[in-house]
Amino acid sequence: MQSGAPIDATSTTQPEAAKLPGAAQEGVAISNREKQIVLWLNNVNHMMNHFQNQIAFVMYPTISRELGFGPWELSLIAAGRNIFTNWAQLGYGLLTPFVPRFQLLGITSLIYALGTFLSGTTWNFSSFLTIRCLASAGSSSMHPVGTSLLASYFRERRGAVLALNSTISQIGSLMAPVVGGFLLIAIGWRNTFFSVAGLSVLMALAYFFFRDRVMDPSRRSESNRAKLARSKASYFRVLRNRNFIMIALVFLVGGAGRGEVTPTYLPLHLERDFGFATAFTALVLFLYPLGGLAGPILFGWISDRSSRKRVIQVSLLLSGLATLALAWQGPDPFLIVANVIFYGMVTHSRGTLTQAMVADSVSEEDQDAAYSLYFFLGFFSAPIWAIVTGFLFQSYNFGVAFSVMAISYVIAMLLMSLAKDMRRPRARGGFPR
Repeated sequence: MQSGAPIDATSTTQPEAAKLPGAAQEGVAISNREKQIVLWLNNVNHMMNHFQNQIAFVMYPTISRELGFGPWELSLIAAGRNIFTNWAQLGYGLLTPFVPRFQLLGITSLIYALGTFLSGTTWNFSSFLTIRCLASAGSSSMHPVGTSLLASYFRERRGAVLALNSTISQIGSLMAPVVGGFLLIAIGWRNTFFSVAGLSVLMALAYFFFRDRVMDPSRRSESNRAKLARSKASYFRVLRNRNFIMIALVFLVGGAGRGEVTPTYLPLHLERDFGFATAFTALVLFLYPLGGLAGPILFGWISDRSSRKRVIQVSLLLSGLATLALAWQGPDPFLIVANVIFYGMVTHSRGTLTQAMVADSVSEEDQDAAYSLYFFLGFFSAPIWAIVTGFLFQSYNFGVAFSVMAISYVIAMLLMSLAKDMRRPRARGGFPR
């Protein structure tokens, strides 16, 4: 992994960079080849995580008929997985001092693969619920730990790299219904789980061939008590970091692009209120995440070359306007298609931008704790937004429900004005190196 021209994990052309929050261990040279392998290992594994998660949705009708459960039990699966995922994300920052990040990602990916495999062996609803919840705890490390790892290896390209990682993961979500539907017909739902788990094992094993060369190696010899104390101290420092709190609140407040709110309520609005056929609804649901592929990369690329804070505020403003337009536009199919693509672009961009800003705002030592807290706080609001939106939709109409979501983006934009951009904009840039 040492071939190629060495490229420092931190900037050697800007001496003051080491003094900024998020600076890595000084003097660590990592080759371009190794950094690219780390990038694409995380990208593909994140894509497989999304694929494993989304593929279950297309099989739920068949599974529910065979195992004998209905909509209420499906809501229990969704709630249980959300709870396990969220609390697991909070705890992974405590584990990184004890288990290196590459190994932790490998172990948790194996747990997720095992959960996927065992999902094909279930015999009733209780066993299916238990295994799916445990599997989700294994998949949840990719957000805090995987994001922290990429932010460490690509300090000066965080916006573009994290955006690329998000985009690749969305490809997994797009592939899941098509591939999952084909496999379901061809080999059945049990064998589909078995096959997908086998591919995931291969991806998980690749992590064990790497070691974290950004983190300070001297800390590996510390006692377990010292590691635990240092990990706890990181959490407390992050919670006292005003800039981090503001960024996390921005992620928590704006709700329209998260929590599966849009794909849950938009189809009902299109078919019940406008009378569109299921085929058009399916097209819209495909175009919505498709727009989300381009948005994060575009905004992330711009944020690496300008003020990250201002780019986030522009993204939030555009998200609010697109949400408001979606809320009140009429049944013109061409306008709906155009707006849904734009809506997907801007609403999917906020997450990767705020993730990059988190890394800019904390030290390298506190990065794992910061991402654990960031994702915990952000996703904590997801079920709340789902309930609020559903209540407003049922009590009033779709326009009122999504107008409230649009207002949430404006509030998030105002909150971002209280945060600081802790990173100097680059004079020149390029794609992740």
